[in-house]
Amino acid sequence: MWRNRVSWLMLPVALFVASASFLPAQEPFANTRPPGKNPNVAANPGVEDWYVPSKPGLPFTGKSVVTWTRGDGSGPQFAFMSMLARDSSGKLYFESRRRMAKSGDLQPRSNFGIIDAKEETRTTCYVATKTCRVDAFRHSVYPELENTEDAPRASTMESLGLGTSVIDALTVEGTRETTSVAAGAYGNSKPLVITRELWHSLELDLDVSITKTDPRSGIFVRKIEILSRGEPDPGYFAIPSDYALLDDRPTSKR
Repeated sequence: MWRNRVSWLMLPVALFVASASFLPAQEPFANTRPPGKNPNVAANPGVEDWYVPSKPGLPFTGKSVVTWTRGDGSGPQFAFMSMLARDSSGKLYFESRRRMAKSGDLQPRSNFGIIDAKEETRTTCYVATKTCRVDAFRHSVYPELENTEDAPRASTMESLGLGTSVIDALTVEGTRETTSVAAGAYGNSKPLVITRELWHSLELDLDVSITKTDPRSGIFVRKIEILSRGEPDPGYFAIPSDYALLDDRPTSKR
């Protein structure tokens, strides 16, 4: 049986390479792999993607923090922090920032964007050039399979419900996925066991915590701290007056 999950926000997570280890780039949230989809997450030794739906009537302002620690615990921990918001209409704000300073201060944003599901537009702004580009934005539909016959034969995944918990006053439901990967499936010389623990808030329809443990790279954690359940600051969704706006939409969409 096929089921569909719709994502209005898809941001690929880039990866930096340092000392043969993968560090999470500052893409604070994107589409999380829907349950039931093939376990191709095993191919990516880096940070997890994030899924934030355009959900009218569920506004919030949050702070996304990504941390990475080497598997043996001997290396330093890297962290990225950024802001995100969703207003009552379902409009989304996202941004990218440089790695956190040791003081923990929020670093200047390098780019930011606004996704308007109703208008089917995505506006991406670049701080260095003070320009914004508007693109036509279409939602994506991810098929969810109750079986994974087309999954790589070398990868198998088991899912376990973890019950409920409370994070930042939100009741969340937990799931742990364990993916076993045979040697050679993704260029790995030895078999791999990768775990992914996700905590989802039904109140906000939002994944508020994802922890991925991968023997190739270490432990990646993404968390969203909910700062407000009210309407976000309108400034998040406003284009600065000194920015040039470039419209890349087809003429029929303007």
